[in-house]
Amino acid sequence: MMITKFKINILCILLLFFGVISLKPVFAKEAASDKIKAEFSVEKMPSLFFTYWQYKSIMDAKSSRGVVRAPTQAELDAIEKGDEFQPDIGPRDLSLGGILFNREDDWVIWLNGSRVTPSAVPKEVLDLRVFKDYIEIKWLDDYTKQVFPIRMRTHQRFNMDAKIFLPG
Repeated sequence: MMITKFKINILCILLLFFGVISLKPVFAKEAASDKIKAEFSVEKMPSLFFTYWQYKSIMDAKSSRGVVRAPTQAELDAIEKGDEFQPDIGPRDLSLGGILFNREDDWVIWLNGSRVTPSAVPKEVLDLRVFKDYIEIKWLDDYTKQVFPIRMRTHQRFNMDAKIFLPG
């Protein structure tokens, strides 16, 4: 009977000893796992499928506010043609003559000498927001195939080649 109690005590000590030893790596793995989880967050890597710039473009398109125009069929056809299509140089300056602002959906601006309203927006304008003192516009330049996000005040001119603002 004494030998059995002794064997049980030794067995319990061995189990505790090996149990504690086997638990230490588990705790270390959990601590390392928590550290890795703390280093990587969803905010740091928002997309698994898109590059940073693609994701930024998608989020920019989703957050567009104001007057947004879908591309016309002629524009889509021109993109499919590729290098064969040579667009007009078009106006290289974008000038804002004036703003007549009543409310968010009731305004008139004079852009490059033409009257622009919420229902009559030029084809080069991708996104347009009008405020009392300024406008925010995304202008598609067909010649360089670039989109220029611009904030303009009245009597300002933006040169697309030099990418500078000029008075008048």
